[in-house]
Amino acid sequence: MHSWNMGYDTGTNYTYHFFSQLNPYGLRFNFLSQGLAFPKIDHNFTACELGFGNGLSIIMNQAATQAQWYGNDFNPSQVNYADLLAQHGAIKVHLSDDAFDEFLGRDDLPMFDYICLHGIWSWISPQNQDVIVEFVKNKLKVGGILYVSYNTTGYFDNLRPFRTILNSYIQTLGDPNKNSEEQLPDALAFIDKLLATKPAYIKKAPWAQESYKNLICQKDQRYVSHEYTNDYWFLENFDKVAHKFEQAKLSYVCQAKLVNNLNSYYLEPKQFEALKPFIGTPMYEQLRDFISRNNFRSDVYVKGAVKLSTKQQDKELDATYFICDKNLKHENFTAMIHGFDKKVDLKEIEPILGIFKDNKCHSYQELRTTLCSEQDNGTTTLTEEELFCKMVYAVSHGMLQVAVPPEQITKELVERCLKLNYHLLGGNQNEDIRALVSPVLGGGVFVSDLDKVLLSIALKRKDLSTELITDIILEIRTSSNPDSSITSQESYDLAQKYAQEFMQFSLPLYRTLMVI
Repeated sequence: MHSWNMGYDTGTNYTYHFFSQLNPYGLRFNFLSQGLAFPKIDHNFTACELGFGNGLSIIMNQAATQAQWYGNDFNPSQVNYADLLAQHGAIKVHLSDDAFDEFLGRDDLPMFDYICLHGIWSWISPQNQDVIVEFVKNKLKVGGILYVSYNTTGYFDNLRPFRTILNSYIQTLGDPNKNSEEQLPDALAFIDKLLATKPAYIKKAPWAQESYKNLICQKDQRYVSHEYTNDYWFLENFDKVAHKFEQAKLSYVCQAKLVNNLNSYYLEPKQFEALKPFIGTPMYEQLRDFISRNNFRSDVYVKGAVKLSTKQQDKELDATYFICDKNLKHENFTAMIHGFDKKVDLKEIEPILGIFKDNKCHSYQELRTTLCSEQDNGTTTLTEEELFCKMVYAVSHGMLQVAVPPEQITKELVERCLKLNYHLLGGNQNEDIRALVSPVLGGGVFVSDLDKVLLSIALKRKDLSTELITDIILEIRTSSNPDSSITSQESYDLAQKYAQEFMQFSLPLYRTLMVI
């Protein structure tokens, strides 16, 4: 019989990540791109995250919006961490450490507009998967949204033998006084000894060893511990997951990452032609994953899809706001698509990006009025259809971010976001946290380690300058990498370039995002 952890590794805490694809505002634009209705996001919007880990996503999503968030994770240390984080930001969020079946049985939960679970589907028992399906069936409103992500077959199949040996070693030969992360070095050393014997499996599938090195040996050891040392590790096909949620009256809409829905941007013409006959069939998504080598799906479902009329879609789009968080002076932008960097064509969206050079939020209505209105010579910069396609391109490739309508950003939201950010920038939390919260984005925003240091200094110093930032960067680089082969002049030039970009672009952007 399993203990309360039900076969899941609770000996170590999960990594400290914010998952931007859980943000309801981003998902809303995904729905609009499909011409589908999305629940109104306001103070009546109720959301629930199942298996929230260290809680960074749920805390930041609650801090930055008027929505009411509920969360459940059966690891009490992670719930306690998330709860303390919420207290430092004076954030009211409903957290519990119930098992999934206990959470399902509670009678004090509201009906939800949105339920999300990131990754945990791959690591829990079939019984718990059934409990989650039942929870969604009973607690998701009609018109409500479900987000569920999971590992797929194909890409991870090569790791099955390694994962089995790794898990078996820890369970049978490992030191019971150590947690799984502490036992990983011995387990990995054991596998290395096996590999030195040149196993027949590796001779037949040499690429499997490369996958092992890239996806296990070189990954964060906390991630490896949580990903591969649980009793359960499921690799799922889309059709099987979709079939389960169909039992809860849900229908599949799209993937949470907008770019993953755009065939023309990452499928070759021949690949797309091969897929065309299967559009609308259960095999389509599975074949698409195979062709694109998709290793991780982030699927979005709805309980009762409603198709918007053209007039309704235009109205919803007009009420949507965006902000550019990229330095437009750069030329080489790439978007990560299924593990590969793909160049972003700035000329494709040049008329749109020109409006965002002021680093401010702009509504779709403003863009449409500016770019699609007839000029004195009877021409328009863009047609309505061109604007729509280019906005989807810009958002899907990360050039633009969906923003919160300004009228929804209250003084209370700004104050609690600032309070949480000042706590994080004060070095009071795990240094691995690389996110701060923005009421403009309705959730978290990635912040590099160096920018965290510079922002913390910006809060204390009124005399911030490019020269001061350059000196600080040089001091950090020298202390962290004293044996660097880079010359002092090269190091100075790099530091000065970063300092100039921070002062001229990054710092003003962080202020626009109300991060500080």
